[in-house]
Amino acid sequence: MVWAAPMSDVHSAVFQKVLAEERLQTARLYNFYRFIGISAFFVLVLVMQGVVRNPAWAGNLGFFAAYWATAGVMWVWGRRSDLFTRLAGLAIPFVDMPVVLLLHLAALPRTNAGFVVGSTTGFYILLIIGATVAFDAREIIAAAATAAVLQAVLQVRAGFGLGIMVFTTFMIVLATLGCTHVIRRVRHLVAGVTLEHLRRERLGRYFSPDVAAMLATAPERGPAAESREVTLLFADLREFTTLTERLAGPEVVALLNGYHERMVRQIFALGGTLDKYLGDGLMVYFGAPVPQPDHPERGVRCALAMQGEVEAWNREREARGEALLRMAIGIHTGTVILGDIGTPHRREYTAVGDAVNVAARLEQLAKAKNLPVLVSDATQQQLGATVRLISAGTVELRGRQQPLALWVPAGSVPS
Repeated sequence: MVWAAPMSDVHSAVFQKVLAEERLQTARLYNFYRFIGISAFFVLVLVMQGVVRNPAWAGNLGFFAAYWATAGVMWVWGRRSDLFTRLAGLAIPFVDMPVVLLLHLAALPRTNAGFVVGSTTGFYILLIIGATVAFDAREIIAAAATAAVLQAVLQVRAGFGLGIMVFTTFMIVLATLGCTHVIRRVRHLVAGVTLEHLRRERLGRYFSPDVAAMLATAPERGPAAESREVTLLFADLREFTTLTERLAGPEVVALLNGYHERMVRQIFALGGTLDKYLGDGLMVYFGAPVPQPDHPERGVRCALAMQGEVEAWNREREARGEALLRMAIGIHTGTVILGDIGTPHRREYTAVGDAVNVAARLEQLAKAKNLPVLVSDATQQQLGATVRLISAGTVELRGRQQPLALWVPAGSVPS
């Protein structure tokens, strides 16, 4: 009766929320259409009361009026109360079906018994279909069981044999099977739409809008593991721990949120992929999952844009008397392994490899050297004349046989 595919806790919670909202909307519509239908039928009864002498429903107008008023209360009150609306499915077996039985029992002495039984069966099947508003097979089955019992009571009173009882019960069972199948399909589709919504939302957190849209329409459920050359960017605020010691908890959170929002805006503007947040830092890469031949240039230009954003923010902070922020960025180009990494319960699409370690060390070195941006030789060699860099000497990195040449963008000065 439920979505068969395994769901994560987040997916399950969102799925239940979406299903509950849809159930409320559908139940409210059902309450409205029930009231309209009963009102129309009531008007027809009143008209026929004046046209047909001693009609089948004679003497039941008061009871029918009470039923009409009850339907009106359920519609009006259901618009104000979610709890009352959720009871719409239960009203079918415990209100609507007994009323149908009582009205038809009263009509038995005045009209053809076959017509009464056939009409009752038709009403019950319509009500079973109406029970789908709860999107719960259990309520459909409850309505079907009630319909079968009440129909049998009517048929016994009408003097029908076992054959008719079996036939009408069979019709009710067929209607129930059809409705439960529809419910399963609806829940399946809602779960699928919910999963797709979560997937798009997750993509939007880590990829630029254009890249996220491309990945969302890709036929694969997730990017396959691969080796690819990318340009990695690590960024980190300097002396952040010292700064936060003077701030309250909410202020630290607000500062980080403002910082990440501004940085991610620049990253996405240049088509970068946000791999992860690292407290007051960021890990970003260019060139994956969508290939970008100019990923080295994108990485350097992004670093400059990020530093420019921090400078603009500092002017605002200075005007408010707040502490200024300083950021160090390290950039390196190299081959990494990209893929979903983690446990079956928690995976993330990320990059691993020596190039990642080098980029992280360059960020730490930029912080130690008081440089805004530090670029590796591997990145500089692929820039050509697009971005002008100035040599910043070489450095010995643990695990590498050859010294690594360092560069800084022209115009970039210690801050």
